Amino acid sequence: MTETYNFEASYFPGCTMKTGADESNRPMNIALKKLKVKLTEIDDWNCCGSSSGHALNHDIPAGMGARNFSRIPKDLPVVIPCPNCYRNWAMAQYQLKEDPALRKTYEDKFGRLHLENPIINIYDVYDTVLTETKARGETFENATPLKGLKVAVYYGCGAMYPKNIRPEYPRDSVEKVVKEIGAESVVWPWPNKCCSAFISAVYADIAEDLVTQIVAGAVDSGAEAIVTTCAMCQMNLEMRSVSAKLLNKLPIFHLNQLMAIYLGEKPSAHNDWWKFHLIDPKPVLEKAGLWD
Repeated sequence: MTETYNFEASYFPGCTMKTGADESNRPMNIALKKLKVKLTEIDDWNCCGSSSGHALNHDIPAGMGARNFSRIPKDLPVVIPCPNCYRNWAMAQYQLKEDPALRKTYEDKFGRLHLENPIINIYDVYDTVLTETKARGETFENATPLKGLKVAVYYGCGAMYPKNIRPEYPRDSVEKVVKEIGAESVVWPWPNKCCSAFISAVYADIAEDLVTQIVAGAVDSGAEAIVTTCAMCQMNLEMRSVSAKLLNKLPIFHLNQLMAIYLGEKPSAHNDWWKFHLIDPKPVLEKAGLWD
C-alpha cells in the first residue's frame, strides 16, 4: 500500500543543521515523520552563502543560490529550517527573477533554475499540518499537550525578512504553533531583537549585553523558557546567558524539540538532544509535568 502524506517537499538542511545543530535536526525528523510529512533532501546541495558570502559580495550568495535552484525538482516546494538560509534562498530567488541577464548567466552554467518553487519555513509546515489536521477533526497518536510550559517565542533578527521576499513578517507564526501544541506563549518585548550571533566572536561585550536584555525581558514577562527556530540564536542565547551570570537562566528550546515532545517523544529518552544544551532544560520540563 502506498503511504499517503500530509505534506511533501524538497528539503534544504543547510550547513548548521547538518553539523552543529544536530539536537534540532534529530527531533525535527522525528516530528515530521509523526506528522506524515515527507521531505526529500536536495541532491548535492551547497552552502547558501549565509553570513560570510553576502558580506564579501552580493553576487556570491546569488550564484550559490542559483546552483541550489538548479538542483531542486520542478514544482515541489523547498522546506528550509534555518532563518538565515531561508532569507538567502529567498533573496537569491528574488534577485534572479528580477535580473534576466543574471538568470541566463547561471542557467548557462548550471542548467534550468526552478525559481517558481515556493520556499517554506519549517514552522510554516508545522502550522499548515496542525491546522489542516485539526480542521479534519483528527488527532495525532500519543500527542501530549505541553500544558504548564510558559515560553517566550524568539524569532531573532534573521526571521525579519525584507518585504520583497515575504510581504508579512512572521509576527505570530511560531506563537500559533506553540498554542496549538498546548504551551503558553507570553507577551514580551524582545521577540525579534538581534542576539548578535554573527558578531559575538569579535564583540563579546556587545553580545553579552544584548543577550542579557533578551533573557531578562523573557524572565520579567513570566517565561520559564525561550523557544526559537534559529540554531545560531539558540546557541548564542545559552552561551551568553551563562557568561553573563544572569540570576535567572532560562533554557533555550528549539521549536523542533517541543514539537517532538508534543507528538509523544519522551524527553528522558533523548540525552542526545539535551547534552548539547548549556542550560539544563530538565527542571523546567519536570515542573510542567513533561519529563518522563
